[in-house]
Amino acid sequence: MKHATLGPYIRSLRIQNRMTQSQLAEKLNVTDKAVSKWERDLSYPDIALFPKLADTLGVNVGDLLNECIDADQPSRLVQIFEMSHDIRTPLHIILGCADMAEHYHADPERLFYYLKCMRISGEYLLKSFDRILQVANQPRNEGTETGAASGMGLDDDLNSLDQARKDGLDCDFSGRRILVAEDIAINREIIGELLNRTGAEVEFAEDGQRCVEKVETHPAGYFDLILMDILMPNMDGLEATRQIRRMTDPEKASIPIIAVSANTCERDRNAAFMAGMNDFTEKPIFLDRLFGMMSQYLSE
Repeated sequence: MKHATLGPYIRSLRIQNRMTQSQLAEKLNVTDKAVSKWERDLSYPDIALFPKLADTLGVNVGDLLNECIDADQPSRLVQIFEMSHDIRTPLHIILGCADMAEHYHADPERLFYYLKCMRISGEYLLKSFDRILQVANQPRNEGTETGAASGMGLDDDLNSLDQARKDGLDCDFSGRRILVAEDIAINREIIGELLNRTGAEVEFAEDGQRCVEKVETHPAGYFDLILMDILMPNMDGLEATRQIRRMTDPEKASIPIIAVSANTCERDRNAAFMAGMNDFTEKPIFLDRLFGMMSQYLSE
């Protein structure tokens, strides 16, 4: 880790954006004391805050993370940040494509497409695991710890997926219109196909800004529920949710919003609820959990 680098960089960007420490803390849902410690290099921001911090300060998240890199020793902070999405996102694609390949097994063209997506995602995931091993084999610096491994084994994953597939077939969302905010095309196709099989009508927004625009331009009651990704270009899911909750039309402002995110730590969940989301589910998507949530809010 570099010393006396990230803190002054955050401070200079804050001043450049004409924000006080209190204003920056409010935007990030942290305390003034936390921002003060960052700027004095007494601590580093939580890794989950880096995307929002970069967006608030008007810089690329990569540039912000580069301030944590020592030329002789790459920062584990940077590597952990990159690996979190490098693992969960391709897993989400693989599981979703596997489900659709099973459903469309008699359609050679679709089957080939889904198998190709699974292969590409699998190769990407393999590279991510190689990076994990490289990080694990690095000498540990003082104060650096690796995260605990997940307690869920392969058998649990397979059982959950099998149960999700059965529950998903029993859900009937006919007559419901769902807005899905998701920036990755294949993810939109996966969730769209799964929802269509329940009878729901699905519309898509490629980012948070487009999601807000769709809610604004359509009449109240047009959308019954929103599935909101968190990390998206132009406007993230947290800010999109805040803007929807501030709408003057009470029916639009109270539309149920479920976060669907590959970022699953407690801070991410808390940030979603602080922004005004009703619930939170993770990627890869397990249909029993997601459809169970949707059934609850749609019945209300």
